[in-house]
Amino acid sequence: MYDCEAAVPLPLPPQNESTMLNCLLLLIMASLCPNDILLSLEADTTWLTVREAEQMLEERNPQLQMSTLDVEMAASTLRQERLWENPEADLLYNVNNPVTGHYFEAGPEGEIDIAVEQPIPIGGQRRQRINRQKAMVSVAENERDWNTYRLKMELHRTIADICFLREKVETFDSEIHSVDRILTAYRKQEKEGNLSKIEIVRMEAFKLQLVSGQNEWRTLLERRENDLRLLLGTSGNWAIRMDETAIFNDMNSLQWSTADLTAKTETRPDLVAIGFEAQSAERDLKLQRANRLPRVSVKAEYDKNGNIGHNFWGVGLKTTIPVFDRNQGNIRSASLMMTQKHIEEQALKHEIVSEVALCRNRLQRQWMLLNDARQTTAADFSPEAIERRMLDHDLSMLDFISIYDAYRETRLILIDERNSLIQTIIDLNEAVGEEIIKIR
Repeated sequence: MYDCEAAVPLPLPPQNESTMLNCLLLLIMASLCPNDILLSLEADTTWLTVREAEQMLEERNPQLQMSTLDVEMAASTLRQERLWENPEADLLYNVNNPVTGHYFEAGPEGEIDIAVEQPIPIGGQRRQRINRQKAMVSVAENERDWNTYRLKMELHRTIADICFLREKVETFDSEIHSVDRILTAYRKQEKEGNLSKIEIVRMEAFKLQLVSGQNEWRTLLERRENDLRLLLGTSGNWAIRMDETAIFNDMNSLQWSTADLTAKTETRPDLVAIGFEAQSAERDLKLQRANRLPRVSVKAEYDKNGNIGHNFWGVGLKTTIPVFDRNQGNIRSASLMMTQKHIEEQALKHEIVSEVALCRNRLQRQWMLLNDARQTTAADFSPEAIERRMLDHDLSMLDFISIYDAYRETRLILIDERNSLIQTIIDLNEAVGEEIIKIR
């Protein structure tokens, strides 16, 4: 929890309308009490590196746990497909012997007929089932890898947002603390009769605006921190360090062309997964064609007292005759599915190529824009210098507020541009399927 103390002393009971207005403003400021709210994290907060956060994500994220179970289920189905069908046994026992008149006779005159039947797949029926499921296991593995990578990119985005939102809140903090120091000096001068009360009221109103703006960014920060906890699958308090300087240094040394980046997308897990889906569809088509062949079973039979003679042994072959049903519908459906998967694969390839080119161009523009924004004079502005001028009565209240507004807006724009650059880098990494510029 943040520690909160009153920013200003409680006023004396009001004596007139002007004093009542001043007291009302002071009470509002005291109730908000934001001035001494530090952005420092709670005592029980644990600091992590980006790599440690990624490891926690892989271990605790519910979506990744479900993806791992999907792989295990696909592997279990493959194990089942490798098994042969169980044989079937028929047992026939004579209830009443018409010769002896005995029921359920077990002696030499009794009749027992035992038959065992084993289905035998032909024409690659079993092999194609196994091959199809092998492809589906590969699909599940690559989908798990893609989910892992995609969630890592989402983790990086969340970390960047938290870092820059925290910096925005700190920007307001610096101005609020500066205004607090001015207010302290103004109150002292007002007691000595050297300053009008209205100047204090105007400064407190300006502070209230700063506090309101800061609280909006705090709300966004808290939401993103909650998103981080959901990604990490924990309810603890976590803070993650991001090395922005190292990221920008890697950005400066980036030499990959769009063609080089596009070539790297061949190993993107979701593209590999849809390739295996197409392969699975091809093998399913082969399986359906094999299923139009007759279903064959090998049969063996023992008849103790059959019509031919005693202790008859026989072997035989059982088969269906594919006159009407030759699996035509399933073959057609599998053929269309195979065509559909190939279309999806080509569409995803085109989408990836377009996405990589878009991210590459956007990254270049964002980098140039950030460099231009850093050259602004307001970027090097110091609130402390303006504070000293204000205390020396070298600035009017209107000029002071205008300068602080310009400083804050410039700072927020610079922070947004830096965040946009980091987010574009993450988008490029996700589009390529590999961390071209590492977030660390």
